[in-house]
Amino acid sequence: MSKRFKVKHYRSRIYNPIRGKIIKAVGIVLAAALLFTVGWFAYEPLMKAINEKNKEIIEDNPVPDKPQEPAYEPLPVEFMEKETVAVTVPEEVLYDSLDFYGFLKGLDDEVTAVVIDMKTKSGTVTYVSDHTSVVNAGAAHENAIDLDTYIKVARSRGLDVIARIYAFEDSTTPYNAADMAIRYESEEGVLWLDDSVDNGGKPWLNPYSDTAQKYILDIVYDALDKGVDAILLDGVRFPENEGMDYAYFGVGAEGVSKKDILDQFTKRIYSSAVLTDTSVIIGYESFAAIKGYDIYGESALDFTADGYAPYIDINDFVGTKINDDFYFKKLPENINEVFVKIYESLGSIGGLDMMPVISCEGFTKAQMSPVFSYLEEKGAVGYIVVYDEPYFTGIPEEPEEEPVVVPPENVPVAPQQPQTPVVPNEPEKEPEEEPEMTLPGYGEDDEEGYSNPGVTVTPFG
Repeated sequence: MSKRFKVKHYRSRIYNPIRGKIIKAVGIVLAAALLFTVGWFAYEPLMKAINEKNKEIIEDNPVPDKPQEPAYEPLPVEFMEKETVAVTVPEEVLYDSLDFYGFLKGLDDEVTAVVIDMKTKSGTVTYVSDHTSVVNAGAAHENAIDLDTYIKVARSRGLDVIARIYAFEDSTTPYNAADMAIRYESEEGVLWLDDSVDNGGKPWLNPYSDTAQKYILDIVYDALDKGVDAILLDGVRFPENEGMDYAYFGVGAEGVSKKDILDQFTKRIYSSAVLTDTSVIIGYESFAAIKGYDIYGESALDFTADGYAPYIDINDFVGTKINDDFYFKKLPENINEVFVKIYESLGSIGGLDMMPVISCEGFTKAQMSPVFSYLEEKGAVGYIVVYDEPYFTGIPEEPEEEPVVVPPENVPVAPQQPQTPVVPNEPEKEPEEEPEMTLPGYGEDDEEGYSNPGVTVTPFG
């Protein structure tokens, strides 16, 4: 049965719901058609107007460019992580800026760093310092260099700078500042010398002296302020001499061993350098270390540092019997044999960053090449070559020519004398034992057999 519609009466007319829906739908369609027609004709001018307005807004308020992300910069490589090939700057070019620049230009491409002395082995201060302790020491060279400029010049050529500072091995400052020096037998004693005056005996700075330590530390501060890449701290040692029994180090030396005082000193240096990320390398004598000389307390490898630099001169070990397995009576053709023996005898260096200082005097690059390859195999972080002109130029030094004696005219020349025949298979003579060396003056002036090698000076201040 179909659904019946309910008829509603509205005043004078009857309302049919179906017809109302039809009318409403037709109205919506007509309205949409009207809007479409209006929009069709208004679209183009409307969009044109909107685009013009947007253009004005953009011109008045340009959109800022997206900031570019900074280019990736690799982290700087620490000095001890580089493969360093360094060369010492010789004294003959150090004090002249033009000679220094010419020296840098003449270096091989393989060289990555130069070693500039700030305080030499003799105690000379090579640069100008503002520290009162350094100025009062009176050890500055008369042609002291502008170290800041030297560093800039080296860096402009792509070279790192290693500042070498000799600590207590100093034969200059004690004469001007005796309170820093080792004294003879007592505080009031004259300067202690490491030999007699006639034999060129030299004074030393006193490792137990706070004043001496502060003096060296101020030079280290200068190196750090000038931004060097590394500090080669050398001469951190006591003298090697039988007369050490007469050396007076002061009241503060009582109860403090050599090892402890040197270790405390290197800790002071290291704690200052670590704040600036400057590497500290301890230099030491390989011959003394291998022979067991008590000049470092025990071992220089115990000192606090980033790396260690044994000074190696191959010629020091030729003709000297180290032990039954290490004895070269003469220099072999392959000098690497000697070097390997030296390096293996340095002690427990495994795991340490080693940068040997090598003397190449008398050798060619071809002879030294196996040495450098061996160091690379052993994991050395680099090496420092003591500059030797013939080694770098390849031009050997010409031997001094003996003067030719021209006989006067009409004077007969003596006939050449026949050479003495050589006896074949003559047994080699054993070298005579060298007499035991004693300090000059032994057994002459006092009951103990030791004469005072010191000199009198006026104490500083």
